[in-house]
Amino acid sequence: MLVGLQIVATIVLALAVDHNGWVWFQGGDQIWLSTQGWLLGQLELPPTELGYLWSYALTPIMWITGPTYVQALPPLVVLQVLVLGPVALLCIYDLASRIGGRLLGYWASLLWAIAPFASIPLFVDRYQERFGEQFLPQALGLTAMSDYPSMVLVLASAVFVARSLDAARVTDAVLAGLLLGAAAAVKPPNLLMGVGAALAYLVARRWRNGIAFGVAIVPSLLVLVFWKERGLGGIPALGLEETHLAVGAATTAVSVDLDQYLDFDLDHWLQQMDYMREFFFSARVAQWAPIAGLIAVLRVRRGAIASLLAGWLAAFLVVKGFSPRADIQANSFWRLLMPAWPAYLLLFAAIPLLVPTLAHRLGDRLRAPSSAPVTRRWLVVVAVLTVVVPATAMAVSSPLEGPSRALTQDDAGNFILTSVDESVELRVERVPDGNRLTWNDGPWHAGVFYRVYRSEGDDFECENTDGHPAQSCYFFGTLLESVRERELLDAGAPPGTTYRIGVGTNWVDDPAFGDVFAFSPPAVAAG
Repeated sequence: MLVGLQIVATIVLALAVDHNGWVWFQGGDQIWLSTQGWLLGQLELPPTELGYLWSYALTPIMWITGPTYVQALPPLVVLQVLVLGPVALLCIYDLASRIGGRLLGYWASLLWAIAPFASIPLFVDRYQERFGEQFLPQALGLTAMSDYPSMVLVLASAVFVARSLDAARVTDAVLAGLLLGAAAAVKPPNLLMGVGAALAYLVARRWRNGIAFGVAIVPSLLVLVFWKERGLGGIPALGLEETHLAVGAATTAVSVDLDQYLDFDLDHWLQQMDYMREFFFSARVAQWAPIAGLIAVLRVRRGAIASLLAGWLAAFLVVKGFSPRADIQANSFWRLLMPAWPAYLLLFAAIPLLVPTLAHRLGDRLRAPSSAPVTRRWLVVVAVLTVVVPATAMAVSSPLEGPSRALTQDDAGNFILTSVDESVELRVERVPDGNRLTWNDGPWHAGVFYRVYRSEGDDFECENTDGHPAQSCYFFGTLLESVRERELLDAGAPPGTTYRIGVGTNWVDDPAFGDVFAFSPPAVAAG
């Protein structure tokens, strides 16, 4: 019943907020991730700026739908709402029931199903649109971004950490590690949940299980290193510096640069708390609720699970919440902290356990339901899907060369790997008034607009990588005009001009906003 409630509520919100066909607000790397997934399906390795696992998950879909996220959205949204959504709810039930039995499991599951929607009126009117229209579609799996599946993987890993606090359940600890490694392969910061897991094993004194958990993460990290090395030629956090000595010799030193990942800014955090007071009905409730929930979990003697939830939430708050990238006013705060929201909700759900004598009256109903340990068969399945298959695909893929399949566009300093879609065929005809451009439409599932670019000669410049690592070809075409129609007359244009069409869209179908999600192959005007 709760699964059905969650699905129906998500569908109602999806239909109620502004959207353009199957395109809801997308606030991140959906174009790069989908282009990456399409290239991987062609056994071509792109520049590996982002994690790999979500793009590999997109690959089978994009074999069928085509090279853009707009084409892949219908099956992708259905998959996330009907599969990942129920999985997340069942994980919440499992974790909550290990704190306070089935009753708390049902209560936490109900909160999980309704909290996204019940939260909207808790914000002031001028912020409700930003939260409900621009954040919730990302939080409910209505986009092609990796944040939602990333959160589900972290949550599933936490479930098996909690199950493995029993000494006899080493296989559960291994599965928890494999799942967290998979989450890191989607987005490396997801490893922060490991802080909570480490604390839980420490408090429970389950050294053997904790070691098994940590070891199981390693294969995914090794594949991630391989991914970065093949696509970028190195790991961004580890830079190679050449140091010249006084005698004229040179030596190479390894420098560790974590500033782009760890940016602890206390003033920024205080500013965000000011925004919380400005936009939310009670900042104090939001700040103190998880502390009250932590006390409640400790009160029913679930110290290890309390450590798991507290460490999980605190690690994300410190590393992500204190970063200047997490901004409540800009609406990025909620998305960057998404992997920790399950921990917050579980602590919030536990607050009723603070009611005097309630825990005593519940008695045995606080006891967690029993479950069978994970069999080794499932460990093999997960390891193959998250480690072996991606690593094999990387090994047999060739680094991307040239601009024929993808171009990197510069959107005000934000570089986006964008597919070149051969289904968008551009034709240029020389007429007395200039060049007449016509092109065909693609199989889009949303309203689109077209940005027409032109240049004298080539409209791109490629890095010289000598075949290793993957090559980035940067697009430098000049925007001529944005149009809805599939034709344009470029009056007075000289012969030999190169043209290219960029197809764009956004959730409000406004040509003034949104990014180009696909380029056509170039077409040159006759001489």
